[in-house]
Amino acid sequence: MKFRLATALALSLAFTSVTAPAALAQEPAQFRSAEARTFTTDELQRYGLSAQDAEAVAAYQAAGYTVQTITPEEAAQYNAGQFTQNQWLVIGLIVLVVVVAVAAD
Repeated sequence: MKFRLATALALSLAFTSVTAPAALAQEPAQFRSAEARTFTTDELQRYGLSAQDAEAVAAYQAAGYTVQTITPEEAAQYNAGQFTQNQWLVIGLIVLVVVVAVAAD
């Protein structure tokens, strides 16, 4: 039994030492977006922001922040795999119900 365990551990260590460097050697995906530049309030409103949001962005730019625009496809890729606030609320409610149910038993 000890020999099987030792063999399994040795094989798993050998496998991870071979596959981990190969997996880490891959180039990470590059995220490409437009160059940052200063936008006018009119440009921001043409881009689809409300007048209030455009003024807020202009205030950020005046404070020294840079603004970048991305396409909807790039935004979807940027947010891919992330939970929305509603999804976190549902998960939290489910966890709360399970905790209460377990505590009641």
